[in-house]
Amino acid sequence: MKLKKVSAICKRSKRYVLYDKPAESGGGEQWLGDGSAAYLLEGIPRLNEDSLCRMFDISESQRDNLIIEQAKVLEGICWGDTDANESKAEGMELGLIYEGRELLPLMSREGIIFLDKKYLSPFDSEGEYIGLYQRKTLYGQVYIAVKAGLLIRGVIFPVEAASDKLINQLGDLFRECRRANERAKAQPEKGGGFRLIWSEGEPSEGGEK
Repeated sequence: MKLKKVSAICKRSKRYVLYDKPAESGGGEQWLGDGSAAYLLEGIPRLNEDSLCRMFDISESQRDNLIIEQAKVLEGICWGDTDANESKAEGMELGLIYEGRELLPLMSREGIIFLDKKYLSPFDSEGEYIGLYQRKTLYGQVYIAVKAGLLIRGVIFPVEAASDKLINQLGDLFRECRRANERAKAQPEKGGGFRLIWSEGEPSEGGEK
């Protein structure tokens, strides 16, 4: 996981939250996030607000424009590797750019949910080893546990993107895609297809080199 990308997410949100998860025997885990997602910190010393600023090169002037806080992990969320009630959330072979955000639709046991794709950027280097699992808080709110193999690495809360506006726009897109598909099926099949391809130095038909 790339900590610089975690910091970039927090900086963009103007909020760094250090979550402490104490262990009964002392020590414990720390997570870092922006309030909508949190990522497990591993292989580094325990942080406080001052050492966090030093680690991510946050100057005093920058710090004045950020919310930086430290708190215990939120109750009602399962921060462990397994949850008896979790289920795999399956990605779809499409994405949406909507109101300035790149949204990733997932099919879950609760139906479709949307993640802001930026929250997956810290895991870019882990690729196919990342799995997304739907869980619920004790209060019934859906969230996604991000695992590398069998081990949890992050938690992300979905975006409330579904609205009449989005539904109407997707309906228009669905209708026009269906029409385009029907037109394509009605066309006689032709070999190849029109392509704009030429090699350097070769003249285009009726044009210059």
